[in-house]
Amino acid sequence: MDEWNDGGDTTNEQTARLTMADPTPTDQLPDNPAPGPDEPVSPAGETPTAETPALPITVNGGPGPDTAPEPDAPSPRQLQRAATRATKESLIAQAELVAMTSPPSTAPTEMKALLGQWKQAGRITRPEDDALWARFNLAQDQLYTRLDLLRSQRQAAAAEAKQRKESLIATAEDLVTRADVKQAGEMMAALMAEWKTIGQAPDDKGLWLRFRAAQDAVFARRNEARTQAQGDQRAAATTKRSLIGQVQALVGAPDLRQANADLRDLQAAFRVAGFAGRDNKALSDEFRQAGQEFYAWVRKEPVRRKASGEQPTYGRRARLVQQIADTQAEIIRAETALKATDPSGAKRSHGTSITLTLGQTGAYSSAAAEAMRLKIRLSDLETQLLSLDTRLGRESSPDSPA
Repeated sequence: MDEWNDGGDTTNEQTARLTMADPTPTDQLPDNPAPGPDEPVSPAGETPTAETPALPITVNGGPGPDTAPEPDAPSPRQLQRAATRATKESLIAQAELVAMTSPPSTAPTEMKALLGQWKQAGRITRPEDDALWARFNLAQDQLYTRLDLLRSQRQAAAAEAKQRKESLIATAEDLVTRADVKQAGEMMAALMAEWKTIGQAPDDKGLWLRFRAAQDAVFARRNEARTQAQGDQRAAATTKRSLIGQVQALVGAPDLRQANADLRDLQAAFRVAGFAGRDNKALSDEFRQAGQEFYAWVRKEPVRRKASGEQPTYGRRARLVQQIADTQAEIIRAETALKATDPSGAKRSHGTSITLTLGQTGAYSSAAAEAMRLKIRLSDLETQLLSLDTRLGRESSPDSPA
């Protein structure tokens, strides 16, 4: 009996069990009630008393351990606090995710929305609210610390980008006056490629306009030089085609010595004619071929002339050509003397009258007569040369004077 009487109030325990089993209030129970079907009884079948406490009954009717009382159901206030606690834990988790992973462009808006939800979540207890808010506020601090760091990095990158672009602008402006236009264009293309690798800078539009102005100036000069070069190439091609024609015309020339001298002059002229563009190589090959054909002809021509009996005729023609050249030189000297003895060039003034001496008039007449005689001789020599060229089968000679 000692294990059932540990000094506690067994009467109250019995009353509580009776109350849980029966909703009747305890002040309406009888003093010595009869045991019910579920009530514990003493081993002798007696109703339990303070001296004989009841033994607990198991499901199968045997004695068992004490059954614990059912826990009380949570109150609405406890349910509301639990919901608030779960909501704030979720908001804290979302805030920590935003602080670490959200893009800088949207993170502040997302955090502001979470803060608005936090304000609407309600309260739990002061200690719990303070602890949860400290965690949420820490996530906010982490976000704005990250944003400040990113902002500082962007500012440093922008400053570096501006410095690099200023350097490129200075280099580009120097290229505007570069003498080598082709090299300036190539360097500008490299500067453009480097510009594209640089990020945004403060006043990026203004920097680009300055760089673009220098770029346009360089490319304008390059295009102008290219247009001029193309014109020069066309002119060089025209000149080289003319020189090739002249070399080809030397084949069959009556004066072989003069033809060789003319070929050397044509070769020198071809070398200084300039670059002829895409046709330059073809023209050079054609000129070389024309020269080779001329040399082949020159080697065979003396033998042919000697065999055909035309050698004396070619010798006479060479002498006529020389006489024509000498006569032309004499005509130039005679015309110079004629101008020197012109009476209008030797005037003397006596008041308002002009007098001419007979000596001056005679010298002028003699000079005029000499010039006329030489011109007649030149015409006669040219006629003889034309007749001789006709006999030799040539309507005109490339080395005949005009």
